[in-house]
Amino acid sequence: MKKILLLAFLIVATSFQVKAQCPVSGWASTNGVTGGGTATPTVVTTYAELRTAVNSTAVKVIHVSGQITFPAAGRLTLNNQIGKSIIGLAGARLISVDLTAGGSGILYVKNSSNIIIKNITFEGPGAYDVDGNDNMTIDNCTSVWVDHCTFQDALDGNLDIKNASDLITVTWTKFEYLKAPIPGGSGGSNDHRFSNLFGSGDDATQDEGKLRITMQYCWWGPGVRERMPRVRYGKVHLLNNYFNSSVSNYCIYAGYKADLLIERNYFENVKNPIRLETGNFTAAQSVDNTFSGASGTMVGSGTAFTPPYTINKIASQDVKQTVMAGAGAVLLQPTDCLFLATGEVNSKNNSASLFYPNPASEQISLKVFSKDNNKPVQISVTDFSGKSEGVVYNGTLSKGENTINAISIKKLSKGVKLFLVKTDDDSYTQKVIVK
Repeated sequence: MKKILLLAFLIVATSFQVKAQCPVSGWASTNGVTGGGTATPTVVTTYAELRTAVNSTAVKVIHVSGQITFPAAGRLTLNNQIGKSIIGLAGARLISVDLTAGGSGILYVKNSSNIIIKNITFEGPGAYDVDGNDNMTIDNCTSVWVDHCTFQDALDGNLDIKNASDLITVTWTKFEYLKAPIPGGSGGSNDHRFSNLFGSGDDATQDEGKLRITMQYCWWGPGVRERMPRVRYGKVHLLNNYFNSSVSNYCIYAGYKADLLIERNYFENVKNPIRLETGNFTAAQSVDNTFSGASGTMVGSGTAFTPPYTINKIASQDVKQTVMAGAGAVLLQPTDCLFLATGEVNSKNNSASLFYPNPASEQISLKVFSKDNNKPVQISVTDFSGKSEGVVYNGTLSKGENTINAISIKKLSKGVKLFLVKTDDDSYTQKVIVK
């Protein structure tokens, strides 16, 4: 009997395709980003080990294992380095609980080039406006790729890019605030859940001609109020991203001399998807975006730059399911490129997402791509903690669309989030998420 295994993030799946080097896209691809390449990884499990590895120019690849809580004023700085990768193993999380202006923040990347940051959750203490540090800041760096990370609950920004940084790509990354904002900060805002600032001020003239940034398959999710991103000066390509924060004041902000190409994104139930700074921005061109239940300003202005690179694109109506299925620190192995590792996602090929409530009350559709009809199929489940849910379905599936009544699927534990992994012959790539 063939088995299809539903896995959570922390379980290693041998059916995943392994690649030595994932391809970078967007602005960072124009100069290439390899990070530390194939150097032997240094695995770190403690703050002290991580600090030593980050500071060492001899360490080219860092694998972060497990959760590491930073001490007070523990923010790390990667400074004046060339060619380095910091990659999380499954479940890697860096946590700061520091609420002070000077001691806050997790990682500061400065004066460096050819850097990869991948598959790490950066968790801050919650938004508190004391003019503190970001979960991660990229300062005066070139050729940086941030991929499959989750940035949440920063004291200040989740991920800011500034000071003539250039040729940056951010892919498959999630931004969110899950903790309530903390009022009373000296900065004056009682709700500083402002996620991404590109360019620190109108007077930062060193940014002119820099801040060329691509963001693709990113997700601005729960709790984000503003700056998704807010841009000054930069030529920023926002492609195939998903915006669904229910507390948004605005999403994308075209500020001083910003040149934005806003292409094939999906805005759902947000306010002011595109905000324009009157008289100051260069362009904020809106191309083939989907606005579902959005309100306020949704119209771009001007003609943006033409990207000098080629990049795979999906239709805006396919963005929601694609991004929700794969964005964030969800990779199971450090060599994975995508959660299903099927190459660049094509939403019309063998991957899709499906959501159903718990207890399930809807029909579930599975698509079979193998040539063998009516094969017996057994679907079993393992949740985040490693607890087995047992066999949830026994039956047959035939080539093409198959409909399974949810009533025939065993009830799953509340809140289990599951992914249907490819079988060995690539017959099934459907993902199922239980809410």
